[in-house]
Amino acid sequence: MTLPPDPGSGPQIQRSQKTHVFLPEHEEIDIPHALCRSFCEYCLENKSRGALAERLSFDMFDLRPWFGNVMILDCIDDGADFRYRMFGSEVASFSGFDMTGKRVSDFQSAIGQFLLETYRRAIGERLLIYTQHESVHSRYLCTWHRVVCPVRKGDTRQIVACNYPVTSHRG
Repeated sequence: MTLPPDPGSGPQIQRSQKTHVFLPEHEEIDIPHALCRSFCEYCLENKSRGALAERLSFDMFDLRPWFGNVMILDCIDDGADFRYRMFGSEVASFSGFDMTGKRVSDFQSAIGQFLLETYRRAIGERLLIYTQHESVHSRYLCTWHRVVCPVRKGDTRQIVACNYPVTSHRG
């Protein structure tokens, strides 16, 4: 397993760090990626507003349509950090690294901090969150579209997220 490249080391493509956060439980959102949109709809059907979804509604059978793009993270130390229990194979293939078993804090960059704050907010406020951010660590230029759903399994809190890269074909 390799860690994401340090965005400050080696030759880098200049990329802005534009990030956008939307709250699907509170606002109408146009999610351009069809599978990301369908995952968001699934979450809205299985999560009550202001509550953590039940992890039972997110078993591997239920997650099949999005499987290679699903990430499951365990909440560590009451949200101080999150560990990737599962890092989707399609996400790993596109980005060029696999974070399974690693912590979000291992992304030592502004995007890593953004992800950590997003996951903390999802858990703390029990919010479904949809984000878009430009690639920083990925080997290909893209905008990552991510739906973050806070879940619980007994007393354990987790994040189930679906993450899709959207590339631009502008010349």
